[in-house]
Amino acid sequence: MKRNEVFATKIPGELKRQISLVCESLGLKKNFVIEEAIREKLEDLMDAHDLHQAIKESTGFHSWDSAKKDLK
Repeated sequence: MKRNEVFATKIPGELKRQISLVCESLGLKKNFVIEEAIREKLEDLMDAHDLHQAIKESTGFHSWDSAKKDLK
């Protein structure tokens, strides 16, 4: 069974009001909306990082020593 933990942070009052309004209008729980938003943002950040790494590796210069290590 998955154990939930408390995660507290400060957010601007206007953002909190928007979250409350959206959740109330759509009948959603704040925890669900916030958790999904964080998961999506983390995935976007990792995708951007992976893309940056792929571009760096495909266009970057690799020394002979570095290339030899990759062959092993």
